[in-house]
Parts: sequence; structure tokens; C-alpha cells
Amino acid sequence: MNQLVTQQGGALAHSRRSYKAEWQRNQRAQFRKEHGFSTAADYATGGNRAKVLERDGYRCVRCGMTDAEHKAKWDRPITIDHKSKDRSDNSMGNLQTLCLPCHGNKDLIPRLRVCKVDQHKKTIQRMRGEGATYAAISAVVGLSRGTICTAMKKWGAS
Repeated sequence: MNQLVTQQGGALAHSRRSYKAEWQRNQRAQFRKEHGFSTAADYATGGNRAKVLERDGYRCVRCGMTDAEHKAKWDRPITIDHKSKDRSDNSMGNLQTLCLPCHGNKDLIPRLRVCKVDQHKKTIQRMRGEGATYAAISAVVGLSRGTICTAMKKWGAS
């Protein structure tokens, strides 16, 4: 008898979880349909996403790409950025609208922007002059073959 009650109770609990999960999916879908972005995106900005988009004219503050252009190109809404990178500061002064390329460019770690190939220029040119392949040079200097090839073209050599 207890086993039967436990099985029925378990089925009832499972049914409630299924209903709740379905309800949550429906609520999230309705929010996305009404607002054009997810509840998670809204939550990440402290509920200020719509205000920021409206303030910034639904366009990237750096390049001017509109939200509609962004959705057409990447099939997702334009992003909201925390200027200070502090995700707990959701004040309007710390939030701005950015497209994916501008957002990625802004958030790159500055040391990644430093051109690393120039510090190896002499080694690359010497090895290439000695007939080394791009793969061999890559193994020595720790840069990709594509980076080395591009640098050689830039330097006017092959």
C-alpha cells in the first residue's frame, strides 16, 4: 500500500514539476514575443534593458547599427554592455547599447590587442630566408601560420 501511495505521490510531484516547467517556458516565450529579448537579458541589466535601448535609440552607440539590422545579421537582439564591466552596477550611466562586434572589441583584454608578431619579426624573416616553412616558424615563435603569412605579406616578403 505504501509503495502505491509513494508511486502516486511521485507521479503527482512529477506532474506539478512538468506543469511549472511548461508554464515557465510559456512565460519566457511570451516575454520574448512582447519585448524582443529574453528574460535573462533583462535580468542581467537589472530590468533596465528596455530603458537603455530606448535611450540609445535601439542602435549601437559606437557604430550606429540598429537592433533590426543586428537581428537580421546575427538572428539575435543587440546587446547591452556594462561600461565598467561590473555586472552588479545596473545604473543607467553604466549601461550602453552595443552590437556584437563593438561589444567584443570593447571587452577584449588590452594585452590581446598588442601585435605580437612584430616582436618576432627578425626571427620570422631569418627563418623564412633560410627556407623554413610557416609551420616550422609557427612552432618556434608560437604564432599561427596565418598570422605569420599575413605579417610576411605586410612586410613585403613571402
